[in-house]
Amino acid sequence: MIDIKFSINTLGCKTNLSESDYIIKELSDRGFKLVKYSDGPDFCIINTCTVTSQSDRKVRQIVRRIKSNSPLSTVIVTGCYAVFNEKFLLDSGVDCIVKNKDKYSIPSVLEELARRRWNAKTGLAASSGNKKFQNLVHSRALVKIQDGCEQNCSYCIIPKVRGGYRSTPDELVLAQIRNLAAAGFDEVVLTGIHIGKYAADINAETCSGDRNASDLADLLEKIIESSSIKRIRLGSIEISEVDSRITDLIRESGRIAPHLHIPLQSGSDKILELMKRPYSSGYFLNMVESIKKSVPDIAITTDVIVGFPHESEEDFIQTVDLIKKVSFSKLHVFKYSRRMHTEAYSMGGQVAESVKSERSKFLREIGSKLRNDYIRNGVGKFFKVVTEKVDKEKRIAAGTSENYVKVYFPLDCSNAEILKKGKLVEVKIESVYEDGLIGKMHKTWRDAGTCAFVVKI
Repeated sequence: MIDIKFSINTLGCKTNLSESDYIIKELSDRGFKLVKYSDGPDFCIINTCTVTSQSDRKVRQIVRRIKSNSPLSTVIVTGCYAVFNEKFLLDSGVDCIVKNKDKYSIPSVLEELARRRWNAKTGLAASSGNKKFQNLVHSRALVKIQDGCEQNCSYCIIPKVRGGYRSTPDELVLAQIRNLAAAGFDEVVLTGIHIGKYAADINAETCSGDRNASDLADLLEKIIESSSIKRIRLGSIEISEVDSRITDLIRESGRIAPHLHIPLQSGSDKILELMKRPYSSGYFLNMVESIKKSVPDIAITTDVIVGFPHESEEDFIQTVDLIKKVSFSKLHVFKYSRRMHTEAYSMGGQVAESVKSERSKFLREIGSKLRNDYIRNGVGKFFKVVTEKVDKEKRIAAGTSENYVKVYFPLDCSNAEILKKGKLVEVKIESVYEDGLIGKMHKTWRDAGTCAFVVKI
């Protein structure tokens, strides 16, 4: 039996991670062995990102590192960076460049290459059953429900490298979720480039007034009704796409995580208009207040860009004020990065790097305070935590709660041997610990609502 090895390095968003998961599962199912790129694999796959200049720099670094450490490997590069950077990749000795739209063909291509190279028609042994999920590094399985974006924000290159809306048919989404649940995953994360536009492309193809396709709320209803998955988490979603049906489902179903990641980007109406964001600061604030009224304990996290062209000190102060009013549970701060092929690239009024750094540091400090305050409010509460790390040597496990907080809990003779990654457990929080909270495990479930065992606390 021929032992054909592959590695995969993924940069960027959860959509990329989901696509890499698919490649890992398919190659593992065809008999390939997943290893690190430093272990001399036959094939090195790099799934790239190009959302910022820092993303580009990371891609260049990993390409050079892999070419240096694994000179005999066949290197395949795919993802967003590959769209506008073919010359660098070819000059660097990359063997194959795969476009985003062809990414899912990589397992078949590698299988054919392996057969030709080693005449290995009988040398690849397909795995069976749910074993194909064993190489997933995520305990919260990622399910890609759509691709593409047509919003065309002035700073963003993604519509040009990902293309227009393309939704995964709901029956395929449901089938994947059922398979993941059967494989032992208790939580799935619905990912995409613009998930709030789920099925927009399918609806556009149907006759006027004929609803043959689902929107995101319809899809969530179908997942709840037609699968046993215990928890569904939504990926990033735009503020204008969180309607009352979605908040009602979060509040009433008990199976959708009460956590929404909603990009703000700026609290200045002037900057939002220059960014071509489809809302005002007032609209954003009113919508968040409505969401919190509907789901009182919901966690809302966000992204903010500082130093966008023409951002004055007053614009920045408006952003700070809005962040404080919303009181986000977590804040991701990015310094504006000029991207070729975007409208903002040629704008005047570019902000000095020193000013960007100063504003970024200030916002990160505010974000840290907001995060710490939010975490402290969890002491004494019960959280349902999806187990992500189980360290039997240190006798501690960790995972993510429904409201997106890292939770740690000690292992003991009652739980150490049966606890598995990907399983939901209930933890009673005792105190703040490291970057999150710590408590004692209260219970876990064989199925929704059924207690398998209880650890006294």
